Amino acid sequence: MPAKISIENVRLFGVASDVSKLIQGHNVEITKVYFSRETPIEEICEKLGNPDIIIAGSMITYDRELFRRLPRLKAVIRWGVGYDNIILEDATMEGVIVSRLPPYLLNDAVAEQTVALMLSLLRKIPQAHEFVKKGGWRISSNLNEFEQLVGESLEDKVIGFIGLGAIGFRVLELIKPFRPRLILVYDPYVSRDFIRLSGAVAASSIDELLTYSDIITIHAPLTVETEKLLSMEQFKKMKKGVYIINTARGKIIDTDALLWALENGIVKAAALDVFDPEPIPPDHPILKMENVILTPHIAFAASKTCKMMDEYAIEEALRILRGERPLWILNPDVLKRDNLRAKIRVG
Repeated sequence: MPAKISIENVRLFGVASDVSKLIQGHNVEITKVYFSRETPIEEICEKLGNPDIIIAGSMITYDRELFRRLPRLKAVIRWGVGYDNIILEDATMEGVIVSRLPPYLLNDAVAEQTVALMLSLLRKIPQAHEFVKKGGWRISSNLNEFEQLVGESLEDKVIGFIGLGAIGFRVLELIKPFRPRLILVYDPYVSRDFIRLSGAVAASSIDELLTYSDIITIHAPLTVETEKLLSMEQFKKMKKGVYIINTARGKIIDTDALLWALENGIVKAAALDVFDPEPIPPDHPILKMENVILTPHIAFAASKTCKMMDEYAIEEALRILRGERPLWILNPDVLKRDNLRAKIRVG
């Protein structure tokens, strides 16, 4: 009987790779399934079909109830880096391995998208694109319309980084040639010396960063500390006319507070690859705002990156099925439990 791997809500899985070659020579069967956040757990379990391994997206929550309903499940491998939708304690208690992809796979792609969004905001590229498509370049005699397309330069800006992990550091390196006036960093888990050697200045507090930054780019993980880190109180402290870019996690920003800040001119424009909730409801007011760029959580989606993500995810799954220790396990304590579902050779 072949081992079963379910690909859950990973729409880009297989787009940049030949999945049949990835599993060639292994007794493995792959199926792709899709759910919404509102899908009942009974339907989720029925469609998943009690797999051995799940390569997971970020749509559904993996908790004890789901693990108990899937008794054959040995491991959940997150097709990505963030794993806030997987409750590690529950997985460990139920003997399920949780793994993810190595973060370095995504660094360059997400960093490049961040810089692209930053420049698109400042230079009003989406507005200029629409202006040309609608015939404004050819027929407009109104100089005012052209004036509305005049953008801003990075060179004279203070750019604030919330978080300086691997992706944030790569963004910092990419924007240096644009000669920003100052790069401020707020990250309590990174040393001031490292920030200084990176060519930036350590902000003494989040408030200092919010007060002085012309552009704020977010590169922090979603944790108890960072959830709604940018709330109404924080938006009120920002310099009027600030730009916001978020390619990290949607829940780091309080959506209602962001809407208020956009409507009141505190935030001049925003570029969001992530949102809360995801996907954005079709009637959400932010969809009507012309000063917001939205992309569907695809900052990582360069073809090279997607190909490597497929390969690494399948390799990790096959490793577990062979009884080998997974390379990127998030809950190593599970390997010591008597109820470990995978037959991992430990030692």
